[in-house]
Amino acid sequence: QIHLKQLVITHHMASWESIQEILVRHYIRQILHEMYKVFGSAGVIGNPMGFARSVGLGIKDFLSVPARSVLQSPAGLITGMAQGTTSLLSNTVYALSDAATQFSRSAHKGIVALTFDDHAVAKMEKQQKGISSHSKGVINEFFEGLTGLLQSPIKGAEKHGLPGVLSGIALGITGLVARPAASILEITGKTAQSIRNRSKLHQMGLQRFRVRLPRPLSRELPLRPYSWEEAVGTSILAEADGGLKLKDEILVMCKALKQGGQFVVITERLILIVSCSCLVDLGKPEFPGVLADPEWVIEAEIGMESVIHADTAGGVVHIVGSSSDTLLRQNQQQLKRGTGTRGKRGNNSPTPLPLFQTNLEFTCEEAAENLLQVLLSTIEKGKEQGWGCVYLLHQSNLK
Repeated sequence: QIHLKQLVITHHMASWESIQEILVRHYIRQILHEMYKVFGSAGVIGNPMGFARSVGLGIKDFLSVPARSVLQSPAGLITGMAQGTTSLLSNTVYALSDAATQFSRSAHKGIVALTFDDHAVAKMEKQQKGISSHSKGVINEFFEGLTGLLQSPIKGAEKHGLPGVLSGIALGITGLVARPAASILEITGKTAQSIRNRSKLHQMGLQRFRVRLPRPLSRELPLRPYSWEEAVGTSILAEADGGLKLKDEILVMCKALKQGGQFVVITERLILIVSCSCLVDLGKPEFPGVLADPEWVIEAEIGMESVIHADTAGGVVHIVGSSSDTLLRQNQQQLKRGTGTRGKRGNNSPTPLPLFQTNLEFTCEEAAENLLQVLLSTIEKGKEQGWGCVYLLHQSNLK
């Protein structure tokens, strides 16, 4: 974190130009004093500030925990040493894996930006946003680089003649080396990220928990009573998928599902089914609080214009839509266990459209009815704004 010291001015009788000069000089000095934190946190060099912070925390625990345990009881020395050693090892592993993750990710982005074409860059951005999680192997990338080595001179000759042949050969040779290197960096980054996430679990006891998520504020709206569901919906749109894809979405409603830690978020264009492991015990006496950086997992994402039918029965909202017009993204790990959100496709439908059905199970029928009304009104509003073709199905076709 960057900390700028406050400016205290006494006897402030001066011209506006003098006050401006004092302000500029003070904050330039403060920014320059904190500049090492900015450069030290750069991912391209492995985030050395984060590395030093994690290792320093482990060393601190390694020395302080046994000392505190000895003051409580002499027998606590062994327990304190075990806890301190565990903290030192977990923080060191976390620091190393985090540095490897940051460096490999930055190097991978740099190689892709310098040597890959626009199509490859767009494919990488889709993988980062979760639309496609399958990456090609090193051998496949090598063969693609070899193909590019043969195709680049031809494409260059078609565009620029003889100079294009030379530039195409240079670009093809660069791609032949860069594509396998980028694949290796991607695999290394994912492996290091997995190790980092596993080592992060051992630090859970050292983390501080927030009492609740930040309250959403707006200049146009008055300050309303705090709502957990509204705060969850705002945090999901701001933080899920890195906050890049959903930053322009407008929150309409967020409701908790019957399955602990799961929520359905309705925006003007999307229906999101999101889970968060740290909110499983929300509303229970044993709920410890919210992590400073909660992990939001988008289990399903449905385009609002693809919904062709929605109803409710027994506290469950049934949503049927056309999968050809929507992105229905299911997290594979979540599919292996039973949840309150079950997706299935209608294979025996008499219509030629491929269908999917998603069931949202709530704790009470009133919550299901409320969400259904909001969902239908949002769909009607979208139709009035000129959505594309709307498919109409008879009630008897939906079984």
